[in-house]
Amino acid sequence: MAELAETGYSALTLDGVARRAGVHKTTLYRRWGTREALVLEAMLEHAGELVPIADTGSLRDDLLALASSAAATATTPQGEAMVRAVVAAGGHDAALAAANRRFWIERLALDGEIVERAVGRGDVPAGTDPEAVIEAVLGPIYFRLLVTGEQPDQAFIELVVDLVAAGASGDGRAPRARS
Repeated sequence: MAELAETGYSALTLDGVARRAGVHKTTLYRRWGTREALVLEAMLEHAGELVPIADTGSLRDDLLALASSAAATATTPQGEAMVRAVVAAGGHDAALAAANRRFWIERLALDGEIVERAVGRGDVPAGTDPEAVIEAVLGPIYFRLLVTGEQPDQAFIELVVDLVAAGASGDGRAPRARS
């Protein structure tokens, strides 16, 4: 992550990562094989460590913890480098785009536990689409970072979470599972 933050994705090499880590490059090639595989695992590990799945017993509080952690992680130098690398290179680098999609499939499934627990408690209707709820929470954060260049402050995060939690639980028009 430090090498990516310093060099950017286009200049990232397994050789550079190996030098920084103080290991022989064959160690990285044997374990990951490609920089995309290394980046994918780094993304998963980074997100897993810094964006835990809260279980407070409240949909709103779980979503707030997720959104706050995601925003804090995405605004670190390493997190921002990762997000910008995927956005910048993903459109023309098929391997990176595939690694990014695998990351989000795994991450949305983990984050979706928040919604599944809320369904189990009766906080949201059965059939509520966990992925759509999580995307509705995280999307505005990344929009601010990548499109408007603004930092998502706590007031903004709370506003988004309150809107999503109310929509998912309040009027029965929560996003339904995709068919």
